[in-house]
Amino acid sequence: MRRISLYTLAAAAVMTFGACTTFDCPLYNKVYAKVKLAGDVKTLADTLSVSIPRNMDDDGSDTVVINRLTATDSLSLPMSYQRDEDIYLFHISQYGTGVKTTDTVWVEKQNLPHFESVDCNPAMFHTIKGVRTTHHAIDSIKINNDKVTYNDTKPHFLLYLKERDY
Repeated sequence: MRRISLYTLAAAAVMTFGACTTFDCPLYNKVYAKVKLAGDVKTLADTLSVSIPRNMDDDGSDTVVINRLTATDSLSLPMSYQRDEDIYLFHISQYGTGVKTTDTVWVEKQNLPHFESVDCNPAMFHTIKGVRTTHHAIDSIKINNDKVTYNDTKPHFLLYLKERDY
C-alpha cells in the first residue's frame, strides 16, 4: 500500500513539473515569401516552375521548389538562411503555344535570427531590401511587405506578368 502511494506521489510530481511550462511554440514556423499575381493577369493560365541555383556561380545545377504550377493566383517561396541575396528562376511555359521563357528574380534581404524559447526551434526572419528581375514574361515585381516572418498574411511581393493573347 505504501509503495502504491509512493508511485502515485512520484507520478503526480512529474506531471506537475512537466506542466509548468506555459510557452507554446508555433506549430507552423516555416518562413516563406508570399508572391501574389497582380495587374491584368490575376490567375496563372500558363505553367510555372521555380528553381533555385545551388550556388551563386549558377553552374547549371539547381533545386526545383515549385514544379508545374498552374491555375493559381499566388505562390510561396522559401528563403535562404545565410545568403544576403536569393535567386529564383521562374520557368514559364505558355498555355497553348508551349513557348518557354525563363526570368530571373533577385531578392536582396537581411537575415534576422528569431529566438522565442529554449523549448522551440530557432527561426530566421528576413527584411527585404530590394528586388529586381529580367523581363521576358515578367513585367515587374514590387515589394508589398518587407518583413518576412511565419505569421504573415499580407503577400510580400506583387508579381505583374506581361499580358499576352491566348
